[in-house]
Amino acid sequence: MPNFNIEKEEKRYTFLQDSFTFLQDNRKLSYVSYGETNENTVIFFHGFGSSVSSIHPDTTILDKYNVRFFAVNRPGYGNSDLMLKYTMEDYADFINNFLIAKGIQKVSIIGWSAGGLYSQVFADKYSEKVTSLNLVSSAIPLNSKETKKILPSNWKMISNMNRYLPIMTKIYFKNLSKKLSNNLDGTIQESIQQMVESDQKVVNDLLMRTVIMKGTVEAYSNEGLGVYYDALALCKAAKCTSNPLLNANVHIWQGEKDTIWTLETSNYLREKYPNSTYSFIKNEGHLLYLSHWDEILKKTLS
Repeated sequence: MPNFNIEKEEKRYTFLQDSFTFLQDNRKLSYVSYGETNENTVIFFHGFGSSVSSIHPDTTILDKYNVRFFAVNRPGYGNSDLMLKYTMEDYADFINNFLIAKGIQKVSIIGWSAGGLYSQVFADKYSEKVTSLNLVSSAIPLNSKETKKILPSNWKMISNMNRYLPIMTKIYFKNLSKKLSNNLDGTIQESIQQMVESDQKVVNDLLMRTVIMKGTVEAYSNEGLGVYYDALALCKAAKCTSNPLLNANVHIWQGEKDTIWTLETSNYLREKYPNSTYSFIKNEGHLLYLSHWDEILKKTLS
């Protein structure tokens, strides 16, 4: 496994502080934080098969926008305890309890990829706490008649397998976890070769590759079970509440070359949030949250 320490001479790159919190049933959730004395609270919802460690490593950008930053691992990711059969609403409750424990009443949210769907569920359930909802390369509901025809093929396959043959997805993620443990560099390189060119450029930056690899290792740290139960949660139909996002700004970010969550899926989000703003980034892929982190933070707090 490679050394994840960032070179000391790069002073602007600083580890976010690792910590953990306990749920009511005494299960542990791990999280990272930065900028305790900063004033603008932002919480990041990580992607599927990634973790809170896969965030942009330049903390001067957080200071630039006076950001108090948090990102909480979902169950089974990193040092978060494994949890069987939780829902996206359960995770929304976890985040709400986390905010209460931190004394946070209002928060801006950035949800990337699958984290975008979790962040939508949180914003729907706890709309009074959300000042802005920022959906970056965001997932859409996997178990909905409205989205069935526009789901990307990979997610359609995962959704169908979880519905009819969940044991197969469990085996798949367990084997992938084993493959990462046995040959991390080779497995990551295989993944990079399947990426669009713009995402390859992001990953070929040494610092970006470092955080992406660490996020991947932490995601599959429990023999792939964290990812498996995350997939089950994502594939369950979310229970919508009647609380509209009346006072929150919604920003949607879409990369032109993104093949994970596509132009069609972001158009669905634009219809769902008709008063949202839309940033369509030419020649960018799924990892635009890293290549455009400064712009995303600026928009988040505007």
